[in-house]
Amino acid sequence: MTSTRSSLPDTLANSIDAAVQAARAAASAAAHVAASAFVAATDGEGSIRKTWRGEGLDAWCLVNGPGLVVHLLRDLPGTHARIRLAGLPQQAYDRIRVRCLDSDECPHDEACECLDNPWPTWAELQTNPDDSEIACLDGEERGFARFAFGRAEVTLHEEPAALVYELIRLARMQD
Repeated sequence: MTSTRSSLPDTLANSIDAAVQAARAAASAAAHVAASAFVAATDGEGSIRKTWRGEGLDAWCLVNGPGLVVHLLRDLPGTHARIRLAGLPQQAYDRIRVRCLDSDECPHDEACECLDNPWPTWAELQTNPDDSEIACLDGEERGFARFAFGRAEVTLHEEPAALVYELIRLARMQD
């Protein structure tokens, strides 16, 4: 981190340092509130813990629950997360796929080049032995899905916390 003290008067440098610390604290608090919502979405079956440097993904905190791992991303102010949902039956996968496709609107005009099918279908997952890319409509990578032992696993790299909450609920719905 660059020091704010180089040529600033002490009072101004102290004010800037305090503002930076307050912003970090607010982002951490936002992440922990979102993490609490994710645990609530698991009906209290999840847990929150801090992450450590060198552990992998740089995150404010980590939520573990039945069939899910969520990292609240440190490079965003506690508002976006990476989520991995595992052990999804076909109905849950289809609900998640439809919800994510609905949240990804085409921002282009009539001559756009958006993808027709940015998410693999259940049938496509079953026939692909490798990871299947999940993309945004504009073709940007969004995550991946894989099929194993009759179930699907979905990993999305950077989703808004409100959508992550919905995806957890959709994954846990009883059919």
